[in-house]
Amino acid sequence: MSIIDEKIKEGKPLIVDMGSDTCVPCKMIKPVLEEIAEEYKDDLNVIILDVHEYMEIAQELGVMSIPTQFFYDKEGKMLGQHIGFLPKESFEQIISEQFSL
Repeated sequence: MSIIDEKIKEGKPLIVDMGSDTCVPCKMIKPVLEEIAEEYKDDLNVIILDVHEYMEIAQELGVMSIPTQFFYDKEGKMLGQHIGFLPKESFEQIISEQFSL
């Protein structure tokens, strides 16, 4: 069972970020996602995965560029994905529209 499956079992919407410590946009998005994770901790899970450490998951998800974020509803259905950096306001809009939080 993957870390994504484990988080989905918690019954909360999930944001998965696939990135790397050597990628500048990945380094920029990490504090944004950490802030989102803290602010929405009761209603939403966020996991940040390094593509080198979680190569199998990256391949399963078809990651071609990093950072890539995947958005799952509380049942584990993938709602969509985004490639590249996103500012906090964009995440908040996605959370509001996709997860109704």
